[in-house]
Amino acid sequence: MPVVELSVRYHRAVQMGQTVAVRTRMSASEGVRLLWDYEIQSPDGKELYVSAQVTLVGVDREKGKILRQLPIAVKEALAKLTAHLSP
Repeated sequence: MPVVELSVRYHRAVQMGQTVAVRTRMSASEGVRLLWDYEIQSPDGKELYVSAQVTLVGVDREKGKILRQLPIAVKEALAKLTAHLSP
């Protein structure tokens, strides 16, 4: 699934060798477009260094064209993932 859109915001610098936590979650699914939110923060979550949003799309590998809908296996995997992560 290629990235078709990327938005990054830098909040604070990270020092070389510093430990950080990368957190990601799927924020929305719009047809074949999947929107993911990312945050790079301190391990305790008190400092935010980078926030980003990435949009991915499903592509037919053989034809190199955007799919009209996600394959059933992908939809099922995403449904399991979101169900597992929901409170």
